[in-house]
Amino acid sequence: MTYSKGILAVFFLFLTAYSSAQESQLLSEVPVTKEQFIASEKKVLGTIEWLENTPINEEKEKHKAQYALLVAWLTNSPTVTLELNANVLTFTNKNSELLVFFMAGWTKYALENNYSKDVFQGSLAGIRSAIKIYQTGGLRKDKKMQKLVELEEQGGLEQWVSEQLSK
Repeated sequence: MTYSKGILAVFFLFLTAYSSAQESQLLSEVPVTKEQFIASEKKVLGTIEWLENTPINEEKEKHKAQYALLVAWLTNSPTVTLELNANVLTFTNKNSELLVFFMAGWTKYALENNYSKDVFQGSLAGIRSAIKIYQTGGLRKDKKMQKLVELEEQGGLEQWVSEQLSK
């Protein structure tokens, strides 16, 4: 009996430590200086990873907090620039939350590719991020998103993005 309680205690201790470690990898404030922005990039990537891997209908308050911090970070970032193209973003009409995931995917691409400003690759990464979260569930069904999911599965998403950007 004592042995089981000991294992249980170690398990909860580990779970608490893991949860704290995970929290410390997420954005908790918006930087002010360029140096602080650069230093916070790992936390931005941690926030994006958390958002992409946590279903949107779970931990709703934490989602809202991380959305707000990520959008504030992007709005003020001296290193990452996004271009929002209305022809590409039609999939956000029914599920506006997907805009945050689009921006997250683009940001991740930019940070992992030397602050790339490539509109095609950024848009593609943003849509793929939106597709990923859409497929986890918790959002309204949407024909436009379903089309993008199918295009991705069939290898036609790149052509679609290219066509939308050229309009």
